[in-house]
Amino acid sequence: MIPLRVIFILVVELCERFCYYTIQGSQKFFLSQNLGYSSAQASSITTIFNTASYLGCLPGGVLGDRFLGRFLVIVIFGTIYVAGSFCLAISTLPGVDSKGLFLAGAFAGVAVGTGGIKPNVCNFGADQIQGENADQEKETFFSYFYWMINIGAVVALAIMTSVATTPGNFGISEDYGYFVSYGAGAIAMAACLAIFLLGSPGYIHKFLRSQTSTMKPIMKALVVSSSSPRGFVALTGWVLLVPFFVLSFMQAFAEEGSTAATVEAVAAFAISAVMLTCLTYAHLDNSWIRRAPSYDNGGEELVQADSISEDDIRMTFQTIPVLVVANTVFNFCYTMMIAPFLSQSCQMDLKLGSSQISGSLFNVGDCFAIVLFIPIFEMFIYPFFARLQGRDISPSQKLVGGFFFAAMAMVSATALEFARRGSSVLGPPGWDPSTQTADAFMGPCKVDGVQYCSNCAPKSEDGVNGIYMSSISGFTMFLPFGLVGLGEIMVNPVLYHYAYALTPAKTKSVVQAVNLIFQGAVPPALVAVFTTILKTAQPNNLNKGHIEFFYYISMALCVLGTPIYLIVARKSHIKNPETGTIIAGSQWESRIATSQVALAGRQMGSFVGGSVTGNDPLGSRVSQREINLSQRDIERWRTRGSYCGRERGAGRGGRRVHQAPPPPPPPPP
Repeated sequence: MIPLRVIFILVVELCERFCYYTIQGSQKFFLSQNLGYSSAQASSITTIFNTASYLGCLPGGVLGDRFLGRFLVIVIFGTIYVAGSFCLAISTLPGVDSKGLFLAGAFAGVAVGTGGIKPNVCNFGADQIQGENADQEKETFFSYFYWMINIGAVVALAIMTSVATTPGNFGISEDYGYFVSYGAGAIAMAACLAIFLLGSPGYIHKFLRSQTSTMKPIMKALVVSSSSPRGFVALTGWVLLVPFFVLSFMQAFAEEGSTAATVEAVAAFAISAVMLTCLTYAHLDNSWIRRAPSYDNGGEELVQADSISEDDIRMTFQTIPVLVVANTVFNFCYTMMIAPFLSQSCQMDLKLGSSQISGSLFNVGDCFAIVLFIPIFEMFIYPFFARLQGRDISPSQKLVGGFFFAAMAMVSATALEFARRGSSVLGPPGWDPSTQTADAFMGPCKVDGVQYCSNCAPKSEDGVNGIYMSSISGFTMFLPFGLVGLGEIMVNPVLYHYAYALTPAKTKSVVQAVNLIFQGAVPPALVAVFTTILKTAQPNNLNKGHIEFFYYISMALCVLGTPIYLIVARKSHIKNPETGTIIAGSQWESRIATSQVALAGRQMGSFVGGSVTGNDPLGSRVSQREINLSQRDIERWRTRGSYCGRERGAGRGGRRVHQAPPPPPPPPP
C-alpha cells in the first residue's frame, strides 16, 4: 500500500503538470492577443519558454543530488513556481501593465521552478518507499506518478485553455478568462505545496545528498584533454552551447522584424550547426580523454575510492553522438506541437455547437495516442515484426520507425494546411476575401452580436478585430498530433534507456541531464530561431503565409537525419560499462534491445540518482522505473524479465523483456 507521505508527493506532481500545461497551452494565445506580439514572435517566445524550463533541470538536479537534498530543492523551487504563477495570473487582469510582469512570472518563476521540481520530485517519492515489498510498491508508485502527469496535462489542455480563450462558455467575463485559468493553476500549485509541507514530518531521506562529485572532474577532464585535436573539437562544441542559448533567447525578444533579430537568429543557427557537428564527431571515439589528477599540499596525487576513473569519464561521453542526432531529428518535429500546429489549429473551424474550443485541445491527441497504442505496439506490432525478421526489434529500428511517424505527422499537417487554405473563410455576411493581407486582421470579431473570430488566433489588443476561421474542422489536427505521439512511443524511451544502459553508474545522472537538454532545450530553441528567420511564413493571417515551410524543414531533418543516425550509431566506439570491454559495431543494441514500454512524453524530466524520472518534454509524460537502480535490480531484469520504466523530463517509459508476458496497463488512480 502506498504510504500517505507518497500520496502528498503524487499530488505535487499532479498540480505542477496541471499548472504548467495550463500556462504553456495558452501562452502563445495571450502573447498574440493581449500583449501585442505577432503570431511568429509569440511562437518564438513560447518555444523558448520550453527551452528555459528544460535548462533548469541541470542546476535543479545538481542542487538536489549534491548540495541541498531533494526536499529542500522542491520546497524552494516550488515557492518560486507559485510566486511566478501568481504573477502570471495578476498580469492578465484588465488595466495591468502586464508585459514585464507576465514574462518575469513565466521565465523567472514558472520555468525556474519547473527546472527545480522536475529533476527531484519523482526520485524523492521513490526514496520514501522502504521495506520488504519496496520494489513492488515502487512500481505501483511510478504507475500512479505517470497517471498524475497525464491527468494534470489532459485537464489543463482540454479544459483550462478553453477557459482562458473562451471564458463566456463557462459563465466568466471575457476580460477575465486568462486570470481565472492561470489563477486556478496558481492556487492549485500553492495548495499542493502546502500539502507537501504538511507531510514533512513523515518524510525520510529529506536531506540525503551524494558525496561524490561528478560534474567537476568531468569538466576538468574536458579542459585538460583539449590539447588534442579531437579534444579541442569537443570542448568547442560544449562551449558553443552558451552562445547558442544566449542568442536564441535574445532573438526571441528582439524587436520584431529588426535587423538585430534576424542577425541573432542566423548566428544562433550557424553556431548550432557547428556545435552539433563538433559534439557528434568528437565523441564517436573518446580515447583522447585524459583524467585531470588531483594533488594534495605536498604534491602527491590523491586517489579516492569513490572518484571517477578515466575510463568512466570516457564512457560518460560515449552515448553523446546518438543522443545529439536522434534528439535533434525527432524533437524538432515534436516541437511543432508547441507552436506551428497551434497556429494552424487556431485558424481552422473550432466551433462546437454554439461555442468554440481552444486549439490547444488537439494536443491531447498526442497523450491519447501514447496511452492507447503502447499495448498495441507491445502485444501486436513489435511481436509481428519480430517474427517476420526472426529476431527482436532493435533500438535502431524503433528510432527509425519513430522518425518515420514524425515525418508522416509533418506530411499530414502539410496536407491539412493546403486543404485549410483552399477552404472557404467563415467570415461575416458581405466580407470580401480579397481584402486579406498577411499581418492585418481580417475584420471585426463581433458582427450583429455573432462572434466570427477564432478565440485563439491573433487579435488586436482591444479585442475588436481578429482572424476568421476556415471552414475545415480543427478536429482533423488530431491526426498530426497523434502521429507525433506514435513516434514518441518508439523514440524517447529508447534514448532514455540507451543513455542509462551504456553509462557508468556514477555518471548516469549527468548523462540523463545532458539527454534532457538535447531533448527539451536545444530543439525548441532551434524552432524559435527558424520562427524568426521564417517570420513571413507565419504571419497573423496564415492564408497569406506558408506555415508548411516548418514542416518541410522537419521532413528534411527526418530524411537526412535517418542515414546520419545510422552512420553515427555504427561508428560510435562503445564500451560495456560493467566490464569495460569494447562492443563492436552496432552490437551495443543487444544491451538495450528489450522492448521499452514507454509512455513517451514531455513531462517528467528528471535525472537524479543515476536515472531519469518521469517531459513533460517537458516537459514528457512517461511511466518511469529506472530510478536508483541497484545491481540486484539489474540482475532481476535479466533473470525475470520484469516490467520497468523511465522518464522524459517529462516522461513516460519503461521496458519489458520479450520472454515475459505483456504487463497490463497501469491502473487508474
